[in-house]
Amino acid sequence: MKKGIFIMAAIAAIVCSCEPENDCLPCQEEKTATLNVSLDFEDDTQTKATSYVTSQTYETAVNNVQILVFDSTGALNAYVDADKSVAGITINTTTGSKTVWAVVNGPDLSSVTTIGGMSAKTIDLGDNSTTASAGFVMAGSTTCTVSSSTATAIITVNRFVSRVALAKVTNSLPDSYGSLTVNNVTLTNVVGNQNLAGAATPSTWYNKMGRKDGATVSSQIIDGSSYLASCPTLTFKSISSSVANGSSLTPSTPYLLYCYPNSTTTDATGWASSFTARKTRLVVTATISGTKYYYPVVIDTPQRNTAYTVELTITGLGSTDPDKPVEKGTISAIVSVQGWASGAVYEETI
Repeated sequence: MKKGIFIMAAIAAIVCSCEPENDCLPCQEEKTATLNVSLDFEDDTQTKATSYVTSQTYETAVNNVQILVFDSTGALNAYVDADKSVAGITINTTTGSKTVWAVVNGPDLSSVTTIGGMSAKTIDLGDNSTTASAGFVMAGSTTCTVSSSTATAIITVNRFVSRVALAKVTNSLPDSYGSLTVNNVTLTNVVGNQNLAGAATPSTWYNKMGRKDGATVSSQIIDGSSYLASCPTLTFKSISSSVANGSSLTPSTPYLLYCYPNSTTTDATGWASSFTARKTRLVVTATISGTKYYYPVVIDTPQRNTAYTVELTITGLGSTDPDKPVEKGTISAIVSVQGWASGAVYEETI
């Protein structure tokens, strides 16, 4: 498996400068100074192998930008809540070494007083949205020195979510089965909590084992009607498309789902009354000859701001449990991974 660097979902160019006093003496530590901030958001579209990296409008939407400036002790020096239309932001601060954070579409940080308090601010998966007026939470930081001479720094601001795209489902069943119906696709075992530092330990899980949250029996499998997914606009898509034998379902825009990074390396499978940390899976539900089957594809340790594309070929009957793998030769899956604009590719066969 090869992996490349994350793309920059947004770049903030920060120019640090200090204005001298009227007597023209050089600026010293803790003198009043001005921090000029300009934002330039980029999201270049590229394609590579079978990966789908075209950005959707809501994935690049910028609705607000909060800039926080901390001194060398970690105390807040300055805070600005800037409208997205502002071309340049001027912040009054002091000279010296600074850590500067930019948070896009994030929670209200106006009460933050320390860098530790800001870093620990929690963002639930549901705080991200496929509606452009809300968008995805993005954040990043850099350091710079504010002095009498001009300094320049760059902040790389990335989305916190990973994106998983189902691009193709091919019906390669034996001819006797005829067509199949792709009912839906779900992300399961999804980490639901993160913080602005991007370092939170998973404590909230959604769609555990492919069941509705709070499920008490194994039959409460997510189906979009009787049993709903959590954060459904991010983790569930209803499809209901018939696929003839020897044909493929290939939507013009893949079915796009989103999750937080999941670093779990060990795995458990199948229903259990007590949930333990598991790998995130993309589960395709299909009806064949009147029976519903599940085809889980493991998304191995999904990373922040990284796009994964899945192409699924069904060659046999699947599992009757959405969290149990199917036998080798039943499906084959090609999974490619890269940043929304650059990265690497890996392939997985099940």
